[in-house]
Amino acid sequence: MKKIHLLIVSLFMATSMGLHSIHAQSVNYKVHALFLYKFTQYIEWPAANSSYVIGVVGNSPILEELQNLANTRKNLVIKKLTATSDMSGCQLIFVSENSSNHLATISSKVSGKPVLIISETGSGAKKGAGINFVLIDDKMKFELNKGIIEHQGLKVSGDLVSLSIIVG
Repeated sequence: MKKIHLLIVSLFMATSMGLHSIHAQSVNYKVHALFLYKFTQYIEWPAANSSYVIGVVGNSPILEELQNLANTRKNLVIKKLTATSDMSGCQLIFVSENSSNHLATISSKVSGKPVLIISETGSGAKKGAGINFVLIDDKMKFELNKGIIEHQGLKVSGDLVSLSIIVG
């Protein structure tokens, strides 16, 4: 009887870990990193930027992907941040899913400053992020809150608006 119980528990744990692994694989952070970089071409900042600083809040595989991208782009700098970090100098801040509970705090820290916040949580674009990645029918899409972006003193191109899901 103990062997059957141990087998069932082991099978359950293996299945659970497999499902978690499948979910983690469904998010392609290399694509996320490329999107973040491309967003710099479709958002207009009040002052011209020769380089862009992207801050990453929380633990996320996107940090490594962005660092790899920065190694091939001279105009890209990546910073690892916490919710309490000094965020000055960042043009973009990516808030990882595991730090989404700090989204309101981060949003208030940079309110009115030319900073684009990008998140990957269920309702990030309604809670302070200008752009929020979402998975819909196993496809990565992004929500855009034009009001938040404009409040930050940024201008978003019509091309980017047409590719997004408008919220807010």
